[in-house]
Amino acid sequence: MLRAPVAEELVWAGVTRPPVPLVYFDLNHYIQLAKASRSAAGHATEGNRPIAVLPGYSDLLDAARRAKAEGRARFPLSGVHFMEVAHAVPSPRQRGHVADIMEELSDFSYLLGRPFLVQMEIAAGLDRIYNSPASYSPMPLLHSSALWAFGQRGGFRFVDEAGNDIEPQLRKELGDEAYDNRLAEMNYIRERKLLEGPQDREIADLRKRGYAPEIYATGTQSRLDFELETSTILDGNPAWRRGRLRDLIFGRDVAHDWMTLFVLHLKQRENDGLRHDLLEPAGMVNLWAAMPQVQVAISMKAHYHRDPSRVWRSNDIADIDALSVAYAYCDALLTDRQARAALVGSRELRSFGAHLPANAREMAQWLDDLPIIPNPDDQVLHPLRRSG
Repeated sequence: MLRAPVAEELVWAGVTRPPVPLVYFDLNHYIQLAKASRSAAGHATEGNRPIAVLPGYSDLLDAARRAKAEGRARFPLSGVHFMEVAHAVPSPRQRGHVADIMEELSDFSYLLGRPFLVQMEIAAGLDRIYNSPASYSPMPLLHSSALWAFGQRGGFRFVDEAGNDIEPQLRKELGDEAYDNRLAEMNYIRERKLLEGPQDREIADLRKRGYAPEIYATGTQSRLDFELETSTILDGNPAWRRGRLRDLIFGRDVAHDWMTLFVLHLKQRENDGLRHDLLEPAGMVNLWAAMPQVQVAISMKAHYHRDPSRVWRSNDIADIDALSVAYAYCDALLTDRQARAALVGSRELRSFGAHLPANAREMAQWLDDLPIIPNPDDQVLHPLRRSG
């Protein structure tokens, strides 16, 4: 069996990003920040219950607001946030409160989705193996629409009944300023509704038009079943948990999650007139071993599978999806205790350099210590080269 370590030199997706730190909060922390915000605004109850703000979150809310206002940090969301708000926050009123703080800190800025980033990591990895120039131009890591997290472009297209573009006509009729203001308002309404989800009274009509949030749960369950199958295999071969567990997870993960996408990418390279020949087995291992977010996911799964008593849940799948991107492409993460332990305990990931505070107070202090950086809205290549 070929060994599958993390490569000494990672190959990053060709993306640009702001030069200031990118800070990622799990949904449970946004829920606590929403409570802190409500409490600070003078609200004593949530429904019929008093608002209980956990220690440190009022400090974190203030620190995050300062860092954002001063341009010292950005707080992007992910597609996992988008799906989790709808499933983990059942009350439309509470979803609205969580969406308030997400909107305030993120300005509806989303990280590119994991499948999209994997394709870009494949492209960069193959270019390196083929010793060829970059095959595709860099693109921004952050986009101002939830749709980008799912590989779709945001924005509106205005057409008549025949499908003809009527944007120039509308712009002429309304005038540039009025047209741009109306478009900005429409974009805001769309992003806000996408993030907070529908009101209960809206669901029946939305279902008539294809709204089916259970599709997400079905896909997550399929991937959870795969990890449960892995657990069963390991239960039958307990020595693997003490030996080359990560190599086993590596092989299963790449074959199950990414080989179809890899083949489709080779086909795209062929269509684009780029080099696309298949790699030898050792070359394939080298390709995947250098892909940052793939390696984060493998390390987290191996950490979880090493415990034979662990009960896998759908939330584990969501955590791995979100953190494989955030740990690779953000600069600081505030996540739950188990996910943090998986990242901290994976020594092979320490070169990634993302900061992992243990609690809200530590995160607040880290944010307050960030310096002001000139031109925070510029775009630079990822990764940033940080000292310390």
